[in-house]
Amino acid sequence: MRSALLNLSLEEPSVSNPVIPGDHPDPTILRVGQRYFASATSGEWSPQFPLFESPDLTHWSMTGAIFPIQPAWAEGSFWAPELVHDGKQFLAYYVARARGGPLSIAVATAASPRGPWTDHGPILAEPLGSIDPAFARDEHGDPFLIWKTDGNSEQKPTPIWAQPLTPDLLHLTGTPTQLITNDEPWEGGVVEGPYILRHEGRFYLFYAANACCGRECQYAEGVARADRLLGPWEKNPANPIIADNHGWRCPGHGTIVHGHTAPGETYQDYLLYHAYPREGTIYIGREAVLDQIAWSPDGWPTINAGQGPNERGLDRLAPVDFEDNFESRTLAPSWQWPVNTYPTITTGHGELHLTIPANRQSAMIAVPAPAIPGYTATVSLCTAAEPSVVLSSDSAQPDTPTYNPPPETTWSGLSIVGDPFNTIGLGLRRGDLELWQRKGDTSQIVWSQPIDRPETPLWLRVFSSGDLKLDFSWSHDQQTWSKAGDTIDASDLPAWDRGLRIGLMIEGPGRGTVTFRHFLLKAG
Repeated sequence: MRSALLNLSLEEPSVSNPVIPGDHPDPTILRVGQRYFASATSGEWSPQFPLFESPDLTHWSMTGAIFPIQPAWAEGSFWAPELVHDGKQFLAYYVARARGGPLSIAVATAASPRGPWTDHGPILAEPLGSIDPAFARDEHGDPFLIWKTDGNSEQKPTPIWAQPLTPDLLHLTGTPTQLITNDEPWEGGVVEGPYILRHEGRFYLFYAANACCGRECQYAEGVARADRLLGPWEKNPANPIIADNHGWRCPGHGTIVHGHTAPGETYQDYLLYHAYPREGTIYIGREAVLDQIAWSPDGWPTINAGQGPNERGLDRLAPVDFEDNFESRTLAPSWQWPVNTYPTITTGHGELHLTIPANRQSAMIAVPAPAIPGYTATVSLCTAAEPSVVLSSDSAQPDTPTYNPPPETTWSGLSIVGDPFNTIGLGLRRGDLELWQRKGDTSQIVWSQPIDRPETPLWLRVFSSGDLKLDFSWSHDQQTWSKAGDTIDASDLPAWDRGLRIGLMIEGPGRGTVTFRHFLLKAG
C-alpha cells in the first residue's frame, strides 16, 4: 500500500506507458542535472499545475504544485504549462482565462523547479484567446515565445506564432511571425501544442492537430522543420508521426527532454506527451506517455516507427493505490479542489475537517480516478454521536476533542465527480443516507434510507467497474456492507476535457463542517 504521497511508478525501470498514470494532459518536462521535473494541465482544479519529480524518466512522484494558491487574476482553464530552464532562472509559461476576459498566456519564475514560484501574470491575451506556450531561441540565440491563437473556438484558423521576448523572458517585444497553420486534411480545425527542438542545425516544430478531447477525439502529432526559427517551415509528408493504435487513442501535445532511463544508458531525446488509454478512455483522462525519438535517413524524426505510442506495460501496470489516514497537518499533494472555491481544510490526528467557505454552499476535495478501469474507494464519515478533534491553528496550542457533526441542513459524503456540476454521491443528511446526483443545475435524490445506528461509525464505499457502472454501499463495521440504491450508469459524467475524480463533499446552506477519516482508493 502506498502512502498519502501518490507514487506513480511502474514495476520495471524501463520505458513502459503511461509513465505518469491518470488525468495529466499537455505534459511538460525538464531535466536539471540528474533529476527530471514534469507538470501538466490542471484545468478547473486547484492547486494549479501539479509538479512531479523523477530520477530516471520512469518512476515519478507527485511533490506539489506550481501554484498552491490560485493566481488572483485568473478564473479557470489552467492549461498547458511549459517548464523552462534558462540561465539561472526557471520559468513556467502557462495558460489561464482572465477574470472576465480571454484565454491568456502568463509566466511565473522560480530559483528552483521545486519552487516557490512567483507569478508575473499575463503577457499575451488575444481576443480569440492565446494558448499552448513554448519557448525557443533562434539561430542567433535570441529568445522567442511560441504559441497558438485559439481560433478554433470560433471556427477560425489556428496559426502558431513566434514573437521575440525581452532579455528577462517576462515580456513580449517586436512583432509576431506566423510559423504554420492548419492547412492539411489530417489536421482538421486545429494545430496546437507546439514544441521546438533544434537538431543538427535545423529547427523541428512538433505539434498536435485535430480534435483533442472526449469520445470523438481525433488528435495526432505531426512535425515540421526549418533552417531558421521564423521559417519557411516544411511539414513532414509522413504526418502524423504519432496516431492511434490498439492501446492508445488521440496522442499528442508534448515536450522533449534529453535524458536516459537508467544509469549508464546513452542520453537520447524523449517526447513526453498525452494519450487516452483505449481501456478506460475518457473516464481515466489523458495520461502522460513517453517515447524515444529516432531519426530517419532523410532527417525526419520518428516515434516507434510510426506505430503509435509505445504499448509496453499496458497489461502489467502496478495498481495505483492511495491511502490517506489524515495524520499529517498538511494535506497530501494528490488532493485537489475546484477552482475559485477555496475550501477551509484542516488535517491531523487521523481526521480531515472540510468547511464550506463564506459566500458558498459547498466544499469538495478530490483525487483523480486511478489509471485502471475498476476501482473501489472508501471513507469514514464522522456522525453526530462521534467525538471529533478540533485542530488548533496554532501548532503551539494543544488540539482539543469535541463534537463536530455535519449540520443537519447539509449533505456530506463520498462522490464521483466529473466537475462540480456533474456529480454522484452517497452521503448523510438529517440522519438519512442519501444517494444524490447533480446534472448541471438540476439535482435529485435517487435513493434514501434512515441511518439505523447513528452512534456508531459510518463507512461509505463506491465501486466503479470498467464500463463506469457505479455501486455505492455503506457499513458500520467494514465487514457487512449494504447496497445503497441501484447500480448507476455514469457514462455521461466526464467533462469534455478531463477524467473523473473521487471526491469528499459537503453541500448546503451555512458554513458547515464535516469530518472524514481514513480514505482508501484501490484497484478492484
